[in-house]
Amino acid sequence: MTQKRRRICIRAALVLLWIGLGVLLFIVYRGHTLLVDNRNIDGGPRAPDLITISVDGGKCLEFFRGDRDRFAVTGSRHWIRIEFSDREPPFEQEFSLPIRDDMYLLSVPKMLNDLSFVEIFHTAPEPRAPEEELPSGDTPFEELLAP
Repeated sequence: MTQKRRRICIRAALVLLWIGLGVLLFIVYRGHTLLVDNRNIDGGPRAPDLITISVDGGKCLEFFRGDRDRFAVTGSRHWIRIEFSDREPPFEQEFSLPIRDDMYLLSVPKMLNDLSFVEIFHTAPEPRAPEEELPSGDTPFEELLAP
C-alpha cells in the first residue's frame, strides 16, 4: 500500500469515527421536555391530592390535584420518584422516552394504576380571531403608500 493510499484510509476512518461519535452523542444526550400531569382521568383513576415529584434525581416539585409542570430531561432512560403527603411509601419507576419527538406528557394517575402513562404531546396552533384578519385588498402598510 502506498503512502498516499494509507493516508486516505486513515482520514476516511477518522471521518467515520467523528460521524459515529456525533450519532452516539445525539442518541445519548437527546433532550426532551417532559410534562408531568396530575389531573383526574375522565372515567378513570383519580389524581392524588398533594405529591412531590422528582425526575432523574433533579429538583423536587409539589403537585396538587389538577397541576401540570414541565421537566427538561436528556437521554432516553429516566427515573421518577413520587412522594405522597399522606405517609404512603414513595413510588419509584423507571421509564424510557423515544428519540423522535421533543415533548411528552406523563400522567401520574395512569402511572400509579399501571396504565399506559406516556404519550406524545402536540401543541395546537392558536386559531386567529376573525377581527384580526384583514379584508381582501387592504394591507397593513396602506397608510405608508398613501401620498
